[in-house]
Amino acid sequence: MHLFSRTGWLRAAACALLLGAGGAAQAATGVVFVHGTGDQSVSSATTGYWTQSSIDTMRNGQPYLIIGYPGATCAGFSQCSWGPIVDQIVPWMNANNITSFTVITHSNGSSPVRYMLGHTGAVSANGNTVNTVVSRISQVIFMAPDLTGTPLANKVTTSGSFLNIANSIVEFFGGGSYNNPAVVQQRTDNMSVYNSNGTFAGGQGATTVGGKPISVVRGNRVYANLFSSDAYCGGYLYSIGLKAAALLGWGSFNASTDGFIGTESSGYFGNIIIDDGRLNHHQSRRSCHNSGNLVAQKVANAPIPPPSSQTYAPETNVAAAGLACNNYYSGYATDFMNGHTVWKYGCSSSMLTNGYAEPDCLISYGYSSSYKVPSTASWNPYLNAAYYPAWTEVCPDSWQGDGICDACLVAKYGFDATTGSSGANDCVQAPPGGSNWCGDLAYDTYWGLHNYAVVQALH
Repeated sequence: MHLFSRTGWLRAAACALLLGAGGAAQAATGVVFVHGTGDQSVSSATTGYWTQSSIDTMRNGQPYLIIGYPGATCAGFSQCSWGPIVDQIVPWMNANNITSFTVITHSNGSSPVRYMLGHTGAVSANGNTVNTVVSRISQVIFMAPDLTGTPLANKVTTSGSFLNIANSIVEFFGGGSYNNPAVVQQRTDNMSVYNSNGTFAGGQGATTVGGKPISVVRGNRVYANLFSSDAYCGGYLYSIGLKAAALLGWGSFNASTDGFIGTESSGYFGNIIIDDGRLNHHQSRRSCHNSGNLVAQKVANAPIPPPSSQTYAPETNVAAAGLACNNYYSGYATDFMNGHTVWKYGCSSSMLTNGYAEPDCLISYGYSSSYKVPSTASWNPYLNAAYYPAWTEVCPDSWQGDGICDACLVAKYGFDATTGSSGANDCVQAPPGGSNWCGDLAYDTYWGLHNYAVVQALH
């Protein structure tokens, strides 16, 4: 065997590097993200629509491109919608030698991509032919796609206003201009025409469009129960707004819905790879409930289990106050109001079923033995004046939305928030590194009595 000297090996390596530098760049795969209704810049689509953490989860380490385009003022079939998408992908492909890429869309972002798949000869404003892009698409992943329209679009374009639709879902219609072209396009009657006349490619039940495999990620209900952390991923107010839309039938006429898109629309065609009862319309773009990791596997062409066999990491089933204030945990804390050391009762598994209305069990899990919240019944310990020796009032409604997550208000009403759909919810858990001020029954070790104390919970 011939052995190179160390010096000779280094020379050989240097030559190889020089040859590589002077030769063709290595071909690469990538991921392109296309947002839904709304006029987004690349910056706003990155930080406000998808979020960097969700993008990084789904792209699975591959080079990526975030598209920004006028997704509200331009309908999906208009050149001003699909054109900028093409014109952003072409230079990105060329600069990074991208020979194959996955397209991930959310909501009505499916529409301009469907147009592109069916009109490969169309030319953008910058003179780029659609096929230049489509020819390099390896697969398309539609997340919560609006394939046949949504009754919400019917409602807002008919009435001209949201009426009682929560402010938190205004952005799904482009920020408030309800009669913009993209929303009008999403009316169910209009989408029926566009699906039948070839405007948008993709027939009912198809698993490929233009030879490209189509995968669908969708939710089939909105889970906004106060007593589950499932509702908090991506923002609790979004879950509340989408829940209201679902309950009123505005997300679907006769089928299950993610709050904004009915499953008859999201499942019109494509291979459904995620069909999750916890994944609402907003959460699907935020990689909630393991959806981002499953999408990453699909991006890497790795096998993923069918929806019926997918398992989820357990999530803590505690109430808002329990999440924000750790009321299920017992231990010492400092009462912010008087500086005394207090003992937080907490709630062990045995306390849940001991036959008593244990305060922290009520707030952490929504029940304690046979007692449940919300309730104004006399058994409720939060309405017992004996527990408020240092206070002049017993859990007044004036404490709502004051910046303190009051367990007593959660026990009375199920929430502690100011009036109105977009009001501040004091019991939404602060992000990591933040904290919540929390009011709860505790034992004051200085006075040797029970009292309503305000403590700080760090996260």
